Amino acid sequence: MSRSESERLDDMREECDRIGRLVARGRAAFDGDEAVRLAVERSLEIIGEAANMIGDETRGRHSDVDWRRITRFRIVLAHHYHRVDPDQVWTIAVDHVPALAKALGPLDRPETG
Repeated sequence: MSRSESERLDDMREECDRIGRLVARGRAAFDGDEAVRLAVERSLEIIGEAANMIGDETRGRHSDVDWRRITRFRIVLAHHYHRVDPDQVWTIAVDHVPALAKALGPLDRPETG
């Protein structure tokens, strides 16, 4: 079953949140704990894959998101893993991911009641 664009945008938002929690541990944790670094990389890969499946109309509604850059970095993570620079991953995680989360807005949670 294919995921809707709304679900994919929520996937991106959730991964932004996850990355925020991981980098809140600090650079020493990122550098010293392979699991933290790999979790950030995986979250960035998920963001890139979800972004790749977003159509032009939805991209237009979020025109301040650099969709191409996000999807291209996912290619690096998935296919050129030997070229992944931890410093670049950290910079993206702490500088670009919060801006992405802000551009995407809050999670689309179904109303309960």
